[in-house]
Amino acid sequence: MSDGRFTRVVSASLACSILLVNLGSATPSCAKSSKHSKASKASKGAKIIETKVEETAKPAEPVPVKKVMATSYSLGGTERYLTMLSTDKPIYRAGDKLYLRGVMLNSLNKQPFPRFSDLRYGGHIEIRGPKGEIIARDNAQIQDSVWSYIWDVPRGALGGEYTAYLSFAQAPFAPSERKFDVRAFRNTRLKSQITFVRDGYAPGEKVSAVLDVKRAEGGIPASAKVMVTATIDGVAMNCGTASVDNNGLCQVSFDLPHEIERGEGTLALVISDGGVVETASKTIPILLKTVDLQMYPEGGDLLAGHKNRVYIEASQTNGKPADLVGRIMLAGTNGEAPREVAEVKTEHEGRGRFEFTPEAGKKYYLAVSQPSGIAKTFPLPEAKLTGATITTDQEVFRREQPIVLLTDSSEKTYKVSLYKREVKIADYKVDLQNQPKDGQQRVQFNLSDDIDGVLTATIWSASGEPLAERLIFRETSSPINISITPAKKSYIPGETAELTVKATDENGKPLSTVVGLTVSDETVIEMIDKREQSPNLEVMYFLEPEVKNLADAHVYMDAKNSKAPLATDLLLGTQGWRRFALLDAKDFVAKNGSKAKRVLGGCLGRPIGSRIGEDGRPLQVSTISVDHFKR
Repeated sequence: MSDGRFTRVVSASLACSILLVNLGSATPSCAKSSKHSKASKASKGAKIIETKVEETAKPAEPVPVKKVMATSYSLGGTERYLTMLSTDKPIYRAGDKLYLRGVMLNSLNKQPFPRFSDLRYGGHIEIRGPKGEIIARDNAQIQDSVWSYIWDVPRGALGGEYTAYLSFAQAPFAPSERKFDVRAFRNTRLKSQITFVRDGYAPGEKVSAVLDVKRAEGGIPASAKVMVTATIDGVAMNCGTASVDNNGLCQVSFDLPHEIERGEGTLALVISDGGVVETASKTIPILLKTVDLQMYPEGGDLLAGHKNRVYIEASQTNGKPADLVGRIMLAGTNGEAPREVAEVKTEHEGRGRFEFTPEAGKKYYLAVSQPSGIAKTFPLPEAKLTGATITTDQEVFRREQPIVLLTDSSEKTYKVSLYKREVKIADYKVDLQNQPKDGQQRVQFNLSDDIDGVLTATIWSASGEPLAERLIFRETSSPINISITPAKKSYIPGETAELTVKATDENGKPLSTVVGLTVSDETVIEMIDKREQSPNLEVMYFLEPEVKNLADAHVYMDAKNSKAPLATDLLLGTQGWRRFALLDAKDFVAKNGSKAKRVLGGCLGRPIGSRIGEDGRPLQVSTISVDHFKR
């Protein structure tokens, strides 16, 4: 994949998923910033400088600790690789074989692991049981930037959630893990998924859900009867019957009781398709009087007197997402009634956003309108008098578009920097010393197409202090189109299947690739709620390392899903890891462990090879192409 192209994971009717690593010969797309965007001379390593103060008769004044931006050298060099782990299916029975695969790609430029290094930096694999105990361990060697491992699930294996964990002892590469289940189950004849229209219902509200069902061998069970049963706090409710339409969908609805004590609810749909009778079930998201709610000012803090955007994330007490509609209220003072200043509604995974202009010294709170019955209010953070805001009117940037940010600050001089992990791509200086300040300032960066994925935008004060920071997403460059064509429309058990896999670029030209193929029973995959299914390779690389938690992964980076851009922005606005993390990478890793190492794209330590000197400067330079803007 030396031309920086990436791949999508594509599924065929036999639940065949493939991964591709392009072996083109163009120039690497992203390894180090261009001469127009050099890091400052101060960024030589990620060391924290402390000044010792000798004891005197007077109490010593607190000594400020100067933090220095992490460099590629301090993070392990530019040759840092992320491993995307995947299993052939999400659940296994005792006695099954688990097929584990890892794809290694450079954390900065998507390049595959160099072939000359394949035998020097193998991975160490551990299979950990439900209690964290190590059940199996082995080593795996890399070939063509891919390695694989087969584990026989023991006959007496306990049921529960297991973890495949990969680490590297000889290289500063971030560890990786993938979870899977071991449990008893039987293969089904129907593939079914239940989706609730909302992620949260209060007592007395109408619950609506959609059943999507198809036959395992292909085809739709049109007109199949569906018996609807809801069990609330152990009491079963007969909710009538429905039928499957010609698209394989069945819509059901019922009213929750007005009085619910524990909030334990399950929806069971019994599907009768000729002689086949199977049940699909799912937990009902019942909200009792409260939700867990987190708020995230877009740049980190609210700035009084300036327009601010705030992201919210609501969840049930069990951690699952909760949908809500709410109002942002200005608290009343001196006998004045509270006043509404904005509205907010969750859009995906319990996440939403709103905008308002807070006044200095005023208090604001969020009041929930829907679901009904939630009397608790949620205070907003207090707005600061000094600082900055940073926003954009784009949810996701197309690769042919410039990056346009809208910035505002209490200061008249500041700098906006754009980063790909620790590599600075460009700077933009805003100087309004001799100009009237007129709201948000438009900052534009023109980037080459090969700069893609998650980028960090940071506002710095004139004295070099970080004021605000947010993540943005730019569409991936040079997509790969994949088609899988079976020689026959159907096969019988035990028969040899022949598939033709074709990879082309966006212009339809063939590409040389490395192909990984997995064949699984799709009914087993569908036993796991779609929200809980593992992401495909593209989402694994571009989004999974950048966020704390990733669920409903099939929505992201889907060009056919109109909700994908907004969902991506909400994900980064709530689950995005960075908050000036590169200013104290050592502390960031100490607090967050392996996940922080994946955010940084590697481990703290001396680089492998000799491409970067201890001063942080490259000995061999691969550049990021970027047009640098000056005001």
